[in-house]
Amino acid sequence: MDKIIASLLATFVLASVHLAEAQQKIYRVGVLMLGGPDIPEIKGLRDGLKEAGYVEGRNLILDFPAKETYDELLPITKAYIEKKFDVIVAMGATAPRIASELTREIPIVFVGASDHVGSGLVKSVARPETNVTGVARSTDVEMQGKRLEVFKEAVPTLRRVAVFYNARGENPGHVQSLALVQKAAPNLGLKIAEKPIKFTADVDRVLSLVSRDNTDGIFVICSGIFRDSIKKITAMATQKRLAVTGCGLRHVTELGGLLSYGADSYRIGHRGAWYVDRILKGANPKDLPVEAPTYFELVINLKAAKQIGLTIPPNVLARADKVIK
Repeated sequence: MDKIIASLLATFVLASVHLAEAQQKIYRVGVLMLGGPDIPEIKGLRDGLKEAGYVEGRNLILDFPAKETYDELLPITKAYIEKKFDVIVAMGATAPRIASELTREIPIVFVGASDHVGSGLVKSVARPETNVTGVARSTDVEMQGKRLEVFKEAVPTLRRVAVFYNARGENPGHVQSLALVQKAAPNLGLKIAEKPIKFTADVDRVLSLVSRDNTDGIFVICSGIFRDSIKKITAMATQKRLAVTGCGLRHVTELGGLLSYGADSYRIGHRGAWYVDRILKGANPKDLPVEAPTYFELVINLKAAKQIGLTIPPNVLARADKVIK
């Protein structure tokens, strides 16, 4: 009799567990970005969500469509809206603008946007007052001037700089960043040559025109449009013995860039997960203040410096958070 009761009790407990699992809500989070998910921001996002108790395939569906152009993000966003996804995570500055123009209902968390107030994504940093919030990549576009200053300090012989920037026009922040570079350059004794990029195919044409005869270094105003071409830019720059800035740790450690200075991409993604978690638990995006990054890092690649015949000044090396040898 006792065995029968124990068996019935075990069956009841097991059935209860299965019922609880069946009733557990599965959250759907769509990610808008160019390229695949093998970037620090996504690793940080995934780790942060896991730490918050979300398990992909169990209580979380995290969708990463691999797209190469911003135009391809439009139908993806529409699909997220039609399927009533719980949250849209948008990487960079242009993707959240695309999403916000298509929906005012689904919460949007941006990871790494810039000029979020000026571009109209949010009403203010303290109180977004829209369905959009998230983590910025910099406090404002003034960061571009600081990046250029660090570039000049690391390359004392720098005089002529080719500035690659996203010229598609979806995000006014790119134009403002270019204006900041134009303003900062004369004070640093630099002459810049703007290199507008509207499509990834433009990169090959522009690179073919850049040489030691007309350029000392390449400065990239970071944008998703350069995600897959940054490797080509750094490789060509090395071949032509030109200094080149990177747009994050990976561009220096893996792709051969000379240096990068900016917010820690992994930490930005990890903090983005906090926003997603808060929203999934009922918070309204308009009540979640936009956060600025709190940790910036300078990464220098001595191997890349040696390949182009450059000696990094000791005082700059001493300030580096990471030195790749």
